[in-house]
Amino acid sequence: MKPAPPTNLRCEYLTNPLGIDTVLPRFSWVLEHNGRDQAQTAFRLIVASTAAGSAGGEGDLWDTGRVESPESFNVVYAGKPLASGIRYHWCVQWWDGDGRKSPFSEPAFFETAFLKQEDWSAGWIGMAGCREFRTPGSTLLGESMGDVVQAYGVYLRKDFHLRRGIHRARASICGLGLYELRLNGKKLNDRVLDPAQTDYGKGALYSTYDVTGLLGRENAAGIILGNGRHISNYGYGAPRCRFQLHVEYEDGGGEIVVSDETWKASHGPLTENSLYDGEIYDARLEMPGWDLPGFDDSAWETAARVGGVPLAAQMMPPMRVTRRLTPSRLFSPEPGVYVFDFGQNYTGWVRLAVRGPEDTEIRIRYAELIDDDGTLNTAPNQNARATDVFILKGEGVEVYEPRFTSHGFRYVEVTGFPGVPTLESVLGCVVHTDLERSGVFHCSCDLINRIHRNVNWGLLSNFSGIPTDCPQRDERFGWLGDAHLASESAVYNFDMAAFYTKYLRDIRLAQKEDGTLPDIVPAFVDKLYPADPAWGSAYLFLAWTMFLYYGDLRILEEHFDSMLAYVRFLGTNAEGHILRRLGKYGDWCPPGSTAPKKTHLALTSTWFYHQDACLIARMADALGREEERAEYERLAHEIRDAFNAAFLEDKQYAARRISRADRLPDQTSNVLPLYSGIVPEDRVAGVLKSLVESVADAQDDHLDTGIIGTRYLLDVLTAYGHGETAYRVATQKSYPGWGYMVEEGATTLWERWEKITKGGMNSHNHIMLGSVDAWFYRSIAGISCAAPGWKRIRIRPGVFGDLTHASATLNTVQGSVHASWERSESMLRVFVRIPVGCEAAVELPLLWENVRIGEGEKLLWKDGKPAGEGGEPVCRGVENDRVILGIGSGEYRFDAVRGDQEIGSGTD
Repeated sequence: MKPAPPTNLRCEYLTNPLGIDTVLPRFSWVLEHNGRDQAQTAFRLIVASTAAGSAGGEGDLWDTGRVESPESFNVVYAGKPLASGIRYHWCVQWWDGDGRKSPFSEPAFFETAFLKQEDWSAGWIGMAGCREFRTPGSTLLGESMGDVVQAYGVYLRKDFHLRRGIHRARASICGLGLYELRLNGKKLNDRVLDPAQTDYGKGALYSTYDVTGLLGRENAAGIILGNGRHISNYGYGAPRCRFQLHVEYEDGGGEIVVSDETWKASHGPLTENSLYDGEIYDARLEMPGWDLPGFDDSAWETAARVGGVPLAAQMMPPMRVTRRLTPSRLFSPEPGVYVFDFGQNYTGWVRLAVRGPEDTEIRIRYAELIDDDGTLNTAPNQNARATDVFILKGEGVEVYEPRFTSHGFRYVEVTGFPGVPTLESVLGCVVHTDLERSGVFHCSCDLINRIHRNVNWGLLSNFSGIPTDCPQRDERFGWLGDAHLASESAVYNFDMAAFYTKYLRDIRLAQKEDGTLPDIVPAFVDKLYPADPAWGSAYLFLAWTMFLYYGDLRILEEHFDSMLAYVRFLGTNAEGHILRRLGKYGDWCPPGSTAPKKTHLALTSTWFYHQDACLIARMADALGREEERAEYERLAHEIRDAFNAAFLEDKQYAARRISRADRLPDQTSNVLPLYSGIVPEDRVAGVLKSLVESVADAQDDHLDTGIIGTRYLLDVLTAYGHGETAYRVATQKSYPGWGYMVEEGATTLWERWEKITKGGMNSHNHIMLGSVDAWFYRSIAGISCAAPGWKRIRIRPGVFGDLTHASATLNTVQGSVHASWERSESMLRVFVRIPVGCEAAVELPLLWENVRIGEGEKLLWKDGKPAGEGGEPVCRGVENDRVILGIGSGEYRFDAVRGDQEIGSGTD
């Protein structure tokens, strides 16, 4: 039987991307095969200038011929040089382990954008003398950053004439801070809040659109610009844009329309607009037909030429309205005040439909909480007004939806509504970077499923072109600590490859010449240099995440020298390899505090310095940089020895003490060295005992960790044979714990372990404690990545507590990985699916004495030793009370039964 043709073809992690600026793009595909233990032994990939050529197997730009290789992802283009603004077509076929050749895949394509900055002929334009408004600025770490000055919305337009017979047309645009592009009266597509955030002083992103079907002989381009983060307070300026339209005619000719001084500019109905504060839309000021050809713009100003920055293609999923929610209830706590409850905390806005007289002013306020009397509690918003204002023009049913703001909320208060609204008057719009879901998890414990759901809502709420900390208050920055601590949970649930590729470039742009990094990226606030080592280390952790989970070696190549510069910066600030001066946050937000209670800043800082040295050594090894590998392996050993000399006591690591009676072990201080394996071998048992006693006895199966310790606590307990304790911690319904949040009505994760509803740091939609979700996938469903690019997989079901079943499916770069299990009093049944080209170790627990293990009708384990005749699956023996089975690709069902049961008994 021929192997099936490849599917899920990707170029630079994107499906049929429109507008990439990578000179040597990479190609990936997924393989499927009905047989077991299969792998790709060779492939043939072709790139053609026409779809017909690709479909016919004729690669006039690149034909690899048969390449003996197992690689099926990130295969680098090596054909003829690519040109800007061209669509290229490609397809691929493969040979399986038995030498059988597949048919070619269905053709895919990619389009180049501008491969060189010189390809841009358009200028940057804006509006001279924009009207401005002032609002209270951010509160950062408890300090006010002063008022913010921003510009009213800017409207730009231009009429242009084209010939008949348009063959192809592409529009490329960057509008800063945010834009909406319209052609001939229509918004181009469903993107919102574009482009993704960057440091606009160093570079910005543009998007390319297929506009062929929107153009005629007489045309008009209209652009609305909003502020976003492109404001003077961050060192930028008024809104501006760069637009370039390329038109190709059927007869072979073409022309270009660009942004220049021939465009016109004006203010309009969108006036004040702010990321934090909301926007004001005055429908009385609408200009019907402003984005259509022939509009009288004689009263408009001539657009002004302004400065700009280098541009790069936005090669990541855009932000969109991904779903719309109907409120679950409506109530009126005061006369004329109406509050809609959506039953879910999320990021976005509401769409309002209303009929009323001219001049009616409707105010829409957003909040995560309500007070006992039902009125809005805006304390978590801090200085963010989070208010949209809609002024009616008085013509029939009017519909309003914001453009250049977003809010974090569950509750919406509407005042000034003409009459009495109904549940149908508003519709919730969920807005975030439109990431493809890659993982699904479920288990028999409803509490865990609810925590998993809350983590997912929290992740999505904080994907807004960058990974943010929270969506509701006057902050919403890309805090690096939050970004890397939640990264594995993100990867298990969503395809993060293109997103993190972009964000790693943001981090590199934020780096200073001395190697320093800031706590937040983009670095809108200069005061946050240098980063706490636990935050700055996100650069290496995210790069390694990309290599581990997506096999992305190019990421390591692009960023290695910059990451090396950062680790060398840490070294210059170390005293005998101990970092005592750079720590600022450390184990942030343990129970009952924001700052660390018991964990020394120097301990966490030095631990991350050690981890960074280890990662540099591993990256150097992957890149074949032997000198750096040896150097940083030595450095890691030296840091380890210094760390132990400075912090290791008798049976625990050092902690802050408030009195002589305070001898309780600090959980984080002991978790970190256990996780990284730097505890001396003869001291491991004592340190582990101290940790377990602290968790299980002193804290009654509760954690006492901040965001760093929490990230590693459950993994350490599980790895050292205390998975049951980890499970009890994860499922606690009392304070502190994720279950406590659920019991208190949380629908996302909180910033604090405490339920805080008044002043202070009290976001109710934070993701920095969301690392628990990766533990669900790894340690309950049992799926772990054991080698870069999922080439080796570990399946280790976590049969903990009263769980009766669990399952997870992950779409990886190799294909779909599945693990599920169910148990009864006498049987554990495990289903596994491993993709083509991968091998896996399945680790089955010995739940009973004289357990027998089989696959189908084949007996693999009996009487405490391997059974059967060998062959696949291979029984590799016992480790830590688990039977280890080695398998290749394919689908498997394993049964582990009590000794008095027959293999294969029970229902499927």
